Amino acid sequence: MDEQQVMDQYMKYIRAFEDKDYVTIADTCRTPFFASSPSGTSIFENRKELLDGFSLLRGSLDADGYVASRLNNLDFTSVSENTGTLLVDFHRINRGGEPYFHGSAMYVFQSKNQKTDIIGVVVLDDQTTSSWEN
Repeated sequence: MDEQQVMDQYMKYIRAFEDKDYVTIADTCRTPFFASSPSGTSIFENRKELLDGFSLLRGSLDADGYVASRLNNLDFTSVSENTGTLLVDFHRINRGGEPYFHGSAMYVFQSKNQKTDIIGVVVLDDQTTSSWEN
């Protein structure tokens, strides 16, 4: 799997996440999409579920004052010709420019028909995806 394609797709995704651009998020992901953490797993079967899920997550972060993510480390691993992972270490940044949450997540990417998509995320703590659930 091509590392530059993965990095480009992830940067497009994270900027869309910060900007609440859910259409672009849905364009960078392929459904069914999974989000898994120690507290459980959510599956978004179609584009509408994906849009709703990211809107719920991103909206809940507004209450915390989230405005951006500081990416501390991006560690790419090619698993096969068309599958790869990206381990992301990040801080969430509030309106005052201060980090208020530290987390890690592993994104799973696959290439199909010349397009690289995010197909899921495994969050390594209990707090990052819990607000995706109603």
